[in-house]
Amino acid sequence: WRLEGCVLYVTLEPCPMCAGAIVQSRLDRLVYGAPDFRMGGCESLLNIPGQPRLNPRTRVTAGVLEEECRAVLQAFFRARR
Repeated sequence: WRLEGCVLYVTLEPCPMCAGAIVQSRLDRLVYGAPDFRMGGCESLLNIPGQPRLNPRTRVTAGVLEEECRAVLQAFFRARR
């Protein structure tokens, strides 16, 4: 369950519960595309990986291919409705 040396790539910013799991797993780096201003747990609403009391810290890279990720998410949810 330790993911040291691993990088996680996701289209949408993880929620607070997922962000907590990411920190607990000791993931080295998280890369996400679109921010989630409603439920984001990594920078937009909360910044769980950036809490100074949590160690080790997971490096977060946000906004990678943001517009493309947003388009993929919008198409997915449009098809679901």
